[in-house]
Amino acid sequence: MNRSTAGRKAATLADVAALAGVSQQTVSRVVTGQGRVATRTMARVQEAIGQLNYVPNRLAQALARQRTQSIGFATNDIALHAPSQLASGIERAARERGYSVIVSIVYDYGLAPVTQAVRALKERQVDGLLINASLSREDAAELQERFHDIPCVFLDVPHDAPVHAALLDQYHGARLAAEHLTALGHTRVAFIREPGSAVAEHSRLQGWRDVLAEHGLEAVAQQEGDWSAASGYTAALRLLASGIAFSGLLVANDQMAVGALRALWERGLRVPGDVSVIGYDDTAESALLIPPLTTVRQDFPTLGRRAFYHLLELLDGETLPPRVTLTRPDLTVRTSTAAPRQKNSNRLQEALRVLNEEWWAAAEG
Repeated sequence: MNRSTAGRKAATLADVAALAGVSQQTVSRVVTGQGRVATRTMARVQEAIGQLNYVPNRLAQALARQRTQSIGFATNDIALHAPSQLASGIERAARERGYSVIVSIVYDYGLAPVTQAVRALKERQVDGLLINASLSREDAAELQERFHDIPCVFLDVPHDAPVHAALLDQYHGARLAAEHLTALGHTRVAFIREPGSAVAEHSRLQGWRDVLAEHGLEAVAQQEGDWSAASGYTAALRLLASGIAFSGLLVANDQMAVGALRALWERGLRVPGDVSVIGYDDTAESALLIPPLTTVRQDFPTLGRRAFYHLLELLDGETLPPRVTLTRPDLTVRTSTAAPRQKNSNRLQEALRVLNEEWWAAAEG
């Protein structure tokens, strides 16, 4: 329908109903996501909405239902892979049910910055909260107590936190990665681990350690990163400069693994010929790296949807004891991992140790 919009009044719900040939109640059900509507009827209503450029009056709906039809999403850096993918899954699920999503960024670790972000969302009168910020068991319980009057679902807390949570089983994913390396025959394994302040992600480190311990092994060296590719690059350089030989490298996320691959390449090490590398998350880019990265796949969009529907149960008035919706990751094996070539690797890393001693001496001088 091509009509000039000049001087035309805003379309109403009644206009949509007339064009679609349905009742106003049916249009309302489609717009709010409340109640069942046949697929063909829904398509007709959505077509009419598009033709008329109908914009629902959310404020009026909120006053009538004493809800804003909005939820808050408090999350750490949206530029990172996990938060951005979670936001996508949450937004899609919310839109299908007639909800909008308001995002508040948590700029640091700990209870205080999360409280600040959640308070900003509560001031916007959201109906419920999804909280994707790494919190300890105790801090999650404290935050829930502070905002006891609004439904909350947490996405980044320990499994035993006494709150409603939708989580990925990070410990299981870490075990898959470490078991893959040990099955290939790697006995000298190094870590690039999560930031020390990322409490919930410590389960990745614990999963790696537990698998190695079950084989009578422990990490030969480890460095900490901040999730960025730059920190992975620096951490890998420090591991190499230590002179400690390793044939397997477990990295706490794919972005840090990107930096580690660059550092290994710069120092003349082949992946996987000299060092096998495993990331975590399975970002879209991980399959396009050289070599393609073996990694733990976490389905963040699905987790976002599950978190939203968990919250929706609470918004619909269901009184439920705290429970966890748990999603298990799986391992995606690509060509950045292979069985160790012990003799060649040791000889090359010994040469590398000498080179890096000179490099660090020059840098400090």
